[in-house]
Amino acid sequence: MKLESHDRLGHPTHASEKLPGGEKLHGSEKLLYRPDIDGMRALAVIGVLVFHAFPGALRGGFTGVDIFFVISGFLITRIVAGEIAAGHFSIAAFYGRRIQRIFPALVLVMVACIAFGWLALFPDELKMLGKHVFGGTAFLSNIFLWQEVGYFDTAAETKPLLHLWSLGIEEQFYVLWPLALLWSARRGKALACAAVLAVLSFAVNVGGLHAFPSATFYSPASRAWELLAGALLACAALGQHPAATAGLAGRLLHRYRHPASVLGLLLVALAYGLASKERAFPGWWALLPVAGAVLLIGAGPQACVNRVLGSRPLVAIGIVSYPLYLWHWPLLSFAQIVESGTPSAGLRAAALALALLLAWATWRLVERPLRTWRTPRARVALLSAAMLALAAGGALLYLKDGLPRRAAIATSERMQKALVLVEDVANAAACKQRYGFDTLYKYCLQTWPDRAPTVALVGDSHAYHVNAGLQAWYGSRGENMVMFGTRIPYWGLDPSIGDEYQAVTQRMLELALETPSIHTVLLSTAAKLSDGNTVHIAALRETLRRYTQAGKQVIWLHDVPALDFDPRSCIPRAGIPSSKTRRDCSIARANFERGTADHERLMRAILADFPMVQQFRPAEYLCDRQRCHVAAGGTLMYRDNNHLSYEGDLRVGAGFAAEQEARLHRTTTK
Repeated sequence: MKLESHDRLGHPTHASEKLPGGEKLHGSEKLLYRPDIDGMRALAVIGVLVFHAFPGALRGGFTGVDIFFVISGFLITRIVAGEIAAGHFSIAAFYGRRIQRIFPALVLVMVACIAFGWLALFPDELKMLGKHVFGGTAFLSNIFLWQEVGYFDTAAETKPLLHLWSLGIEEQFYVLWPLALLWSARRGKALACAAVLAVLSFAVNVGGLHAFPSATFYSPASRAWELLAGALLACAALGQHPAATAGLAGRLLHRYRHPASVLGLLLVALAYGLASKERAFPGWWALLPVAGAVLLIGAGPQACVNRVLGSRPLVAIGIVSYPLYLWHWPLLSFAQIVESGTPSAGLRAAALALALLLAWATWRLVERPLRTWRTPRARVALLSAAMLALAAGGALLYLKDGLPRRAAIATSERMQKALVLVEDVANAAACKQRYGFDTLYKYCLQTWPDRAPTVALVGDSHAYHVNAGLQAWYGSRGENMVMFGTRIPYWGLDPSIGDEYQAVTQRMLELALETPSIHTVLLSTAAKLSDGNTVHIAALRETLRRYTQAGKQVIWLHDVPALDFDPRSCIPRAGIPSSKTRRDCSIARANFERGTADHERLMRAILADFPMVQQFRPAEYLCDRQRCHVAAGGTLMYRDNNHLSYEGDLRVGAGFAAEQEARLHRTTTK
């Protein structure tokens, strides 16, 4: 049996009394439910899943999230605006429904992530997971991820809860939008309010994209327009004068519903095919999926494309799209972590199949039963308590540094410690205070912050990762070494737009030059020279010229070998016997030298003009004639594929000390 009614866009819609899984619809749900929108959810989630598992097959599949935003804005606004018009809208009831809709699957997925992490993750990984669990419970994942972009950021593929950023944006939007809608609807200005806010948000999106790409991607201010696009559609349909506004919109869309739906699908297809992670996003590119979704919703369920979207297979996927979205990324991410690299295509396909099974089970065994369990107030109380407990658990994992003494990982404790970034936070704070550094991007360390420095190490994170070893040797000789953090430590480089680290680099170089007590300057960077980059070549020459002419002893630190694998793959995961462990924890020295040959050629030409500049090669203490080794003495020399661990730092520092001692000995015996 089917009930025929008209949706608020004026199109006839048939709402089945049962969903494909057999779940009955009740009351107004029969009038509001549109199976084609569930089909749109399927279209969106399939795009996201394919992109995450096989990015080369669907480069713009991630724009499925933007389709979700439009759908959410349309459906939620339609419900809230309808309740406001009927005079029985309640903020408490609204958030109660959100909790009952969002929390069950989210709690289950995060509990599963913690359980798996307890068995399989190393302390630094479990600590990060704990932080992201806390961010997920507070719906602040997008803010956490935004703040993590920088020097020491972890690869996105190894963050199992990375995908919760979109949930954060939605829930932050729904903190304010129902209040704005309530205020504007009572004054007959709901449509105008949605339009103004959408234009402002889109302007923030376009205006900030190139200057602040990470902020623009993760900020609700630059994403709200996508939800408001759906809200605009709902407000236009409801209108302050339904007979006129909704009727006109309905007639127009009814007349052109078929071409509108075809165009909508075409725009979504273009988004999936043309958008990519290499292109700045959202920006103007986000108009493709957003406009496509608006046209598909506006066309109504009887349009030709929407009838296909309303087919039972797509509706069945759409109904479980939310738990499917939640499950798929942790499975792919954990596979990446356990395999110590990109999993095989078969394993990724199996992860998606398992995600679909878990999504169905979550919907059938958790979400559906909870909808009829006791009273709404009891459900909200239970789910809120579970979320608070998860927040406390995530915070505990973070504050306890990922519980490094867990039995599941205790067998390789020493090697795991090498993966942890070691930082003397108190020393950094004291050093920054000495020099008046007042931002995250101005960073320094100093052996004795209360004394004048005598040696300066200037450079990026590849200076930081040799700081401890160098500081130990210089400190043993009474020298006070300061490390000034930079991006590329070359004189006079214009900072890239939005690169705050490069923006402070010039000041760091000037401090090392202008401080009279500093007699030795060491330079270290991960940046490589190339024939085409004459700006960097000239800037490096100018850097060496200024320091040497000022009478500073300059020491150029060559870079360490970069690995083609993650060093944590050298450590067995005792909790996961099937995990892959790299047996030969090394790379061929010839590959390292071949990869840096052009850079070395250019460096030789530059340093030939500055014979007074000393050189130090850390690779001599990490490599033999054939291989460059990642592990030595039962521990790792690297914490990731291009940064030394603390033990590696000390090993290289000992090599530097030996060379300097030999140089001093030769000088005194002449």
